[in-house]
Amino acid sequence: FIVYSGRMPADMLIKVARVGIPIIASNAAPTYSGYKVAVDAGLTMIGFVRDERFNIYTHPERIKT
Repeated sequence: FIVYSGRMPADMLIKVARVGIPIIASNAAPTYSGYKVAVDAGLTMIGFVRDERFNIYTHPERIKT
């Protein structure tokens, strides 16, 4: 997986998908275009990561909570 410190735009998620990283997590919200790329590319997108919580936006079956 990869941890990112900003919003998750489409162009960055395309690069992540190309290298085969299946999960991306960020402390920020995803962009809508980034969300669409994650859905289409099969990426698990996690946002608003905080100490004890996070939001899973796509493909939650990869995450055990």
